[in-house]
Amino acid sequence: MKNQETKLGTSVHENRAILLLGSNSSDAGVALQEAMAMLGEEMHLERKGSIWQTAAWGFEGPDFLNQAVEVRWAFPLDNLMERCLAVERAMGRLRNPQAQGYENRRMDIDIILWSKGEYQSDSVIVPHPRMEFRRFVLQPLAEHWGNWNHPTLNMTVAELLDRCSDENLIHLQQTIEN
Repeated sequence: MKNQETKLGTSVHENRAILLLGSNSSDAGVALQEAMAMLGEEMHLERKGSIWQTAAWGFEGPDFLNQAVEVRWAFPLDNLMERCLAVERAMGRLRNPQAQGYENRRMDIDIILWSKGEYQSDSVIVPHPRMEFRRFVLQPLAEHWGNWNHPTLNMTVAELLDRCSDENLIHLQQTIEN
């Protein structure tokens, strides 16, 4: 598939993206810190969100801790996805091609939105294709990025959260001051 993007007037050196990190390991808080440190080695961590706790979504498992972070990235979005997957692997994540759905993981990193709108390639689709259905994604984003616009639905994150029918409860676990 050919890379496709909708440009919104920022240069390659001004790319901003919102990532969502999640872990349901017994050391989830530590895992989030480790992932942030690894990401910070290759990109600027612009703003970190608070840490939120929610039940596993789509499977039975321990609760997740999730944290959103805005990053500045000076390379193509596919390279950002490669870096996110490298951090997941370095933290012990092994993707099981035979898995039927979701499973436990020490680290999961998704690119949710980016400053240039839409992007699609073989390795990444932005905005995240299921973000509007998941309260555990929208609530952490709404904390600092509620005014970011979903480029295909033409709604802000705050509007998507207000309309989200996901009834999975999400709890503020730790406030992060920036």
